[in-house]
Amino acid sequence: MKLSLITIFSGRQQHLKNQLTGISKGSSIPDEIIIVGINDKFNTEQFPTLPIKFININWEGKHLPIAKARNLGAEYAENEFLIFLDVDCIPSRTFIEKMFTDLQENAGCIMGNPYYLEAHIDIKNEDLENHSKPHPIRPNVKELSPCNDYNLFWSLCFGIRKSDFLKIEGFDTNFNGYGGEDTDFAWKLEKHDIPFYLTEHLVFHQQHPVYSPPLNHLDPIIQNVKYFKAKWGKWIMENWLEAFAENEYIRWNKNNNILEKIRDPNESELNAAYKPEAPYM
Repeated sequence: MKLSLITIFSGRQQHLKNQLTGISKGSSIPDEIIIVGINDKFNTEQFPTLPIKFININWEGKHLPIAKARNLGAEYAENEFLIFLDVDCIPSRTFIEKMFTDLQENAGCIMGNPYYLEAHIDIKNEDLENHSKPHPIRPNVKELSPCNDYNLFWSLCFGIRKSDFLKIEGFDTNFNGYGGEDTDFAWKLEKHDIPFYLTEHLVFHQQHPVYSPPLNHLDPIIQNVKYFKAKWGKWIMENWLEAFAENEYIRWNKNNNILEKIRDPNESELNAAYKPEAPYM
């Protein structure tokens, strides 16, 4: 096996420990595990049997440089085959082995199948599949399946050849904070005629609190949506824009190319949007 696995994190130490525990129990272990910490450290000595390479980003910006961190992981990767795994995700026992096989046999971008864990599941439980469920509106395929809808790409669990990642210049680092970089990445794949596949290979997404609508990400969403519109000529995250406009956080005219902030949410509005046990985020 000549495979690099890349994960980025900031603050979610327990999620990272759970992920690495899952990797250590897998049927195959990557040749290297690249952890990119954004203003954060991690004690790699907790996992002495894993080939971990730790990289730190010192970042003074207001919003997390997610695209930059992923690109840095790919830059440091020594192997042609890459798997990107969000820190929230625990790979199933055969995920890495099966993804590596598919990547060797099929040029393109291959996405895993995220199942969502119950809020209070004991991660030490060996039967995570029976304590999780698929996303209700995503295809739940049973084998490697070509997919023409590139909007189904999510960066939380995917594999790609490093040469293809570099061909599309990775993630666009003009996106910072929440939103936009995944859709941009997917559209670049399509523009360069790089095939996109869905698979049945499971990862288990660890539940964590979210805001719905994501009022805590109001500023980066506005910034990233405006950049995406300028780049591609189309709006994204329209459901969130509609929710923001309805409550007069923003002024948005879909037809006249207008998107501007009106006000910040107040504390009570943020509290109302907070969902401590949202299942699918």
